[in-house]
Parts: sequence; structure tokens; C-alpha cells
Amino acid sequence: MKFTPESRAVGNRPWWTLAAVSLGGMMAGLDGTALTIAGPEIARTTGTSLAGLQWVTTAYLLALAAALFPAGRLADRFGRRAVFLTGVLGFGVVSLLIALTSSIGMLVGLRALQGICGALLQPAALALLRAVFPPARLELALGIWGGASAAAIAAGPIVAGLLVEWAGWQAVFVVNVPIAVLTAAIAVARTGESRAVGEPGTIRELLRSPGVGAGAVLTALSYFSLFGLLFFLTLYLQNVRGLDPVGAGMWLLPVTVVVVVSAPAGGLLTGRFGPRLPAAAGLALVSVGLLGFTRLDAGTGWLDALPASVVLGLGTGVALIAATQLIVAGAPVSMSGLASALQQVATQIGGVLGIVALGAVMSLRAKAFVADDAVTRGAVPPGVAPDVAHHAFLTGFAATAIAAAAVTAVGAVVAVRLPPATGGSDRALAKRTGPPQSTSDVDGERGHQQ
Repeated sequence: MKFTPESRAVGNRPWWTLAAVSLGGMMAGLDGTALTIAGPEIARTTGTSLAGLQWVTTAYLLALAAALFPAGRLADRFGRRAVFLTGVLGFGVVSLLIALTSSIGMLVGLRALQGICGALLQPAALALLRAVFPPARLELALGIWGGASAAAIAAGPIVAGLLVEWAGWQAVFVVNVPIAVLTAAIAVARTGESRAVGEPGTIRELLRSPGVGAGAVLTALSYFSLFGLLFFLTLYLQNVRGLDPVGAGMWLLPVTVVVVVSAPAGGLLTGRFGPRLPAAAGLALVSVGLLGFTRLDAGTGWLDALPASVVLGLGTGVALIAATQLIVAGAPVSMSGLASALQQVATQIGGVLGIVALGAVMSLRAKAFVADDAVTRGAVPPGVAPDVAHHAFLTGFAATAIAAAAVTAVGAVVAVRLPPATGGSDRALAKRTGPPQSTSDVDGERGHQQ
């Protein structure tokens, strides 16, 4: 990226932009993993079934996926910072409303509205990063952004466990409010505006950019496995192992901590070797890690699962940053918002399909042993011995892990078969994407400087 004299005069703005974007990503990441821990308590207090609990998660994901492309276009046309701020503040307000409801129907509806707010904040966030960081530093910025989101994911189970135990599941959503206020304050005070000049382009044109379509596929395959595993792993920890929310969060900590460390490393590896090989290697590690979880039983401790957790976390951090780089850096700067929306669409569609498809696998296998929907949540139906019910759930869980590993292995094959020039190193990316036009460069944008 070629910086103009105006942007040099406010040289600290890229890092303030990264801080605001990272806080926004942390809020969304914290909300996601915290909800998985709060899920069993939500089901208990609202009396909902597995299907109802799935809708609490999927309503958000479906609304987010549906609104992402329009949100990306809005960001490119009307300003990435303005749309980012709208999403951040809306996310905080809706989170507060969710905490005030006790109806499962209202909860699902508000989660869908929260998904729309998430759609406004997430594409604009990555587009802001693309606008302020030159190609040679974009991988590092994406790695830090990914590491911050992963840190929130790591903290989510612990924070949620403490909040649920002390204040109920509603507190999981209240915690978003101060984060939203802080994020908005930084964005207003220290982040410049950025928007595309003229027509930003179409999705079809975006998908013609080198590596963008492949990056979307790899992102979707990664989240298919990750979302599905976390959904059922939380049920296993609380309903089969009998852990409280804090204990369940501690049990998940090795996975998420390794993701925090490996995400910046994934950015550096992508900058050195290009996205293709890190994506393939990362997905292969995820597949191996998933297979390690097929050995869970009713007494498995976190130390027993540590090797699989480390492998899974390492692969996830590297693969997701590489796949994101394929999309974000492969698109024209004028379509940064739309490209960021594509990355998030792939994330959410992969997550929804993972929860739904792996839920079907769980139901098919577990109910072959005990024909009661309760066993798919790890619960013990009336008149059924606990060891029989838990065996049914664990059999289903092993089947979901195998299915998730197979899907991720397909992603590794797709990545390794990409043309070697796809993505490329930071120098290749800089040469291919070129410097953005000054009219679309944040802070150096002559027609839109604020």
C-alpha cells in the first residue's frame, strides 16, 4: 500500500484501527464460545429441547450469513468505519435486550437481530485492516486480529463459566455492553474513514480474483468442523462428565490457548510461504486432532485429551489465517468490504452446516442405542441407566468427530491442490494487488478524509 503524506501524519492510526477491529472481533468471539458454555443452563431454565438450543445458535448464524453481503456493500459504499460503529453499538444494545428476556422464542428472535449487527461489524472490520496496512504487513495484522479473537474464544468458556455460575446465563450477554462502548470510543477517536469510490463491484467479479473462491471454501470447511465439535463437546463436558460451567471452560482452555499462539504464527508463515501450504498443513493437523477426540469416554480428563487439543488448536490457528489471507488480500482494495463479507459468510455457513449436519450424525448414531432425544444432549432419559445413556451419546460423539475429520481432510486436499502461485508471499501479493488508488486509502483518502 502506498501511503500518502496525510496518512504519514497520523502514522499511529493503523495500530489504533487494529486495536478497534480486534476488540470488535473479541466481542463476537467471546459471545460465541460463552454461549456454548451457557447452552445447557439456557436449556434448563427455558425448558427447551436440543432443537431449540440449536436454534439459539443457528438463528444468529443464519441471520449473520444472510446480511453479510449487503453489509459488505454498505461498508464499501457508505464508509467502513460508519458501518463498523453501527454494528458494534447495535451488538451491545441487542445483547442487553437478550439478557432481559426469558422466552426461548424472544431469545431466538433477538439472536437473529444480533446476527444482523454482527454482519455490520465484521466485514467492515477486515476491510478497515486492508485499507490501512500495506501488503507486507497485512499477514501480521491479520495474525494479531486472529490471535485477539482467539484469545476471546479462549477466555469465553472461563468467563462464561464464572458468569453463569454466579449470575446466570444472562450475564454472558451483559458483558458485551462495556466492550461495545470501548470499541466504539476508540473507533470514533482514532480510526479514519474508508470507502470505495464509484461502484465497488459484484460478487461474481470478486470470485474471479485469484484465490478468493478457494479461500472461502477452505474457511467454510474449517468452521464446519470447529463449530460442530465445540457444540457437542460442551454438552459432553457438562452433561456426561458432570463438570460445572467453570470446569468445562478450563477443560477447553488448551484448545483455545494454542489457537491464540498459532494465529500470529499462521500470519508469519503465510507471509513467508504464501497461504497454500499453511492452509493445507493446518487443515491436516485439524483432521488429526479431531480423530483424537473419538477416544473420549465418561471419565476422560483434560490431560488425556491434551495431545488432541494441542494438535487441533495449532492447525486451526494456522489454517484460518491462511484461508482469510486468500480472501482478503486476493480481492481488489475497492472490494475489501465485500471480500470481508465473503470471509464471514463462509465462516457462518460452515458453522451452521457443521452444527446441523453433525447434529444429524449424532442423532442417527445415539438414538440407535436409546430412542430418546435426551441422549443427543448427553442427558439421561427417565428409566434409562446412566451408563447406557452416556454410551449412546459417546458413540454419537465419536461419529461426529470422524465425520468432521473427514470434511477437514477434504479441505486439506483442496488446499494442497491449489496452484502454487495462488496467494503467494507478501511480495507476490503486493505485486499482484498493487497499491490501492489514493481515493480508497484510509487516512490518505483525499475525498473522504475525516
